[in-house]
Amino acid sequence: MVESRTVSSETLMNIRANDSEIHDLIMWLESFDERPGLDVLGKRLEILDVDIESLRELIQSAPDDYCRNTLFRSDQFELVVIIWRPGQDTPIHDHIGSDCAFLILEGESTETTYDLNSEGLAFPISSRVYRSGEVCAAEEPDIHRVSNDGDGELINLHVYTPPLHAFNVYDLAS
Repeated sequence: MVESRTVSSETLMNIRANDSEIHDLIMWLESFDERPGLDVLGKRLEILDVDIESLRELIQSAPDDYCRNTLFRSDQFELVVIIWRPGQDTPIHDHIGSDCAFLILEGESTETTYDLNSEGLAFPISSRVYRSGEVCAAEEPDIHRVSNDGDGELINLHVYTPPLHAFNVYDLAS
C-alpha cells in the first residue's frame, strides 16, 4: 500500500541548506495564515527548480510500495516527497479537508480522476499524464489515483494545505 517516513530534523536541515528552492518554499508556505488556494500554490510550484540529485541522496524509496517522505509538517501545511517505482500507485482516494498540489520532479505521473456510482463505487472519468516540471492540483472533494505507469522512478513533491489528516479509500466499480 504505502510506506511513510518522516525525515529527521538533521536531514531537513541538510535539504534546506543544499536546496534554497525547498527552503524558500517552506518559508513562503509559512507566511500564510490560511490556505493559499490551489491557483496560487500551483503557480508557486511551477517555478520551483528543485535540486533533485541532492534531494534523492537524502530521501528513501521502498521496493514493494510507494514511499512518502515527509519533509515538513506544520498546522498550516505538509510538504512530502513521494517516490514510486514502475507499476506502483495509490489507492483510489480523496483528501478530506485538504487541498493537494504536486510538482513532478522526475518521471511521468498519471492521475486518474473518478466519480462514484449509486453504490459508492468509483469509476474513472478522466486520466492525464504529467511530465517532469508540470504541476497537478486536486481540490477537495476530488477523488483520484496517482500512478507510475512509466519505466523509471517517479518522484513528486506534494504540498497539502492544511496537512492531510484523513482520507477515504474507494473500491473500483466493475
